[in-house]
Amino acid sequence: MLRLLLLSFVVGTATLAQDVPIAADSALSDMSIKVLMLNRITPASDTLWGVEDPQSAAEWKVFDDAAKQLIDAFAQARQGGSGNSDRKWASKAAWQTYIDEEVAALDAARQAIKLRNLEQLWEANDALYTPCETCHVEFNPGVASDDH
Repeated sequence: MLRLLLLSFVVGTATLAQDVPIAADSALSDMSIKVLMLNRITPASDTLWGVEDPQSAAEWKVFDDAAKQLIDAFAQARQGGSGNSDRKWASKAAWQTYIDEEVAALDAARQAIKLRNLEQLWEANDALYTPCETCHVEFNPGVASDDH
């Protein structure tokens, strides 16, 4: 279901009431949000949400790497991308708030990973899921074609 939510987010558009100006010198990605979601966010979030019971340092590192990849991808998403709706989405206050919440959850995930605390990691993953799902519902309430 989460994969469907992630996919539905990137292929449709919606508008919100509040706008946040993006500085004229903000470097926009050559990548669309759709491509960013499909190639970076979805695989890394699937990894993080798939945590079961890591034992070794190498196993924990896989999840820390996924969290770092997501933090980097959300920094890119914050600026927008090259898709038709990407700059419009990134200019919205709600978009920025969702990213703030996602990054805060990922910071908590990284702390849990550092402590090797599986329960805290599951809690951080739950905290990450809510803004992801809510953002998808708000910015892409269904699967609609958009040539991102």
